[in-house]
Amino acid sequence: MKTTTASVFLLFIIFSITPWSLSFGVANTTNDPVLDSDGNKVQTGTPYYAVSSIWGAGGGGLALGRPSRKPCPEVVTQRRSSDDGIPVIFSNSDSNDGVVRLSSDINIEFVPLRPRLCLTTTVWKVNDYDISIESNICI
Repeated sequence: MKTTTASVFLLFIIFSITPWSLSFGVANTTNDPVLDSDGNKVQTGTPYYAVSSIWGAGGGGLALGRPSRKPCPEVVTQRRSSDDGIPVIFSNSDSNDGVVRLSSDINIEFVPLRPRLCLTTTVWKVNDYDISIESNICI
């Protein structure tokens, strides 16, 4: 599988898919496309690396990891700054236009690079988000 070298800005994605982003003006009523670090539209079904938007100081990319050295469940982790992590694929949950759009519902799925020990899903989920807290989301 060929993986694109374009990296998606992690913070931009988090802001574009969460209700919390509405209070910061990130939501766009024109449904503009999300852009990768090269300025291209983020395509559904294409592997991307989700890395920090703070180049050189924000850590590495995202990956599946194991808490407390237990094989399951796998959790989303951030790698060292020299490691891009593992690719993710975006899919729209409410349209089929092939482009990830601002303020739209999307699914994010990790593309494991090796056989996994857990038989759980690799879809990234935000569980029990409480909008009244008005704080950053921990994913």
